[in-house]
Amino acid sequence: MPIRPENRNRYPDDWPEISRAVKDAAGWRCACTGECGRGTHSGRCPNVHDQPAYGTGSLVILTTAHLNHQPEDCLEANLVAMCQGCHLHLDRAHHRVTAALTRAAALEEAGQLAFAAVAALAVPTEPQLAPSLPAAAVVPYDVPLPLDIPPLPAPATTPKEKLPMARITATIKPVHDSGTVCTHPVTSTGKPRDAKSGCTGRTGYVARCSACTWRRTSKVKAELEYVRDSHLRSHLTAPVHANA
Repeated sequence: MPIRPENRNRYPDDWPEISRAVKDAAGWRCACTGECGRGTHSGRCPNVHDQPAYGTGSLVILTTAHLNHQPEDCLEANLVAMCQGCHLHLDRAHHRVTAALTRAAALEEAGQLAFAAVAALAVPTEPQLAPSLPAAAVVPYDVPLPLDIPPLPAPATTPKEKLPMARITATIKPVHDSGTVCTHPVTSTGKPRDAKSGCTGRTGYVARCSACTWRRTSKVKAELEYVRDSHLRSHLTAPVHANA
């Protein structure tokens, strides 16, 4: 992926050599095994550098991704060779938060919005994500995605049965001031379009996890999209906790 001018000094001087070594180790094939969260490939992504991409047919350009979005962290466990599709999807929540901060700062400067609405997102460096699964060597295509929870093993005295895989999701829904979900048509400012609908207007959003009691609310949807992805990543390497 092209390096933004404002981030160029965050990469080490030998970054081209480091990036090429990661791609060489991956055999110039995308090493994403589900870290991107796309859910469109089972097991390791089949895309190969300079070959047509699966599903779209566009030319694959292999990149080197930082799992924690920190260009300074070039440890082997933090670097994964990814096609441009997986890399962009891995960074989608991070890019949304950055864009939300930029828009809010511009509106604040113009006197149109209180910057406090997204102040919770302001951090001195790029946000840290929960650890992801390390990239693996070539693996079979029938390996389930990391967010699939395998079934419990059957007792030793009975034949093993294939059970359906449980999928962990976290939904984000708009809510009224009372906390109830809003399904009414509203304007861009959250006010109801139909005064007779009984809607009091949307005042924020709520995110809930299907696998635990995790719940977050915010007036900024982009913030919830970021923390939701971070929470889902926490299920990859740790048991389900209510306050993860």
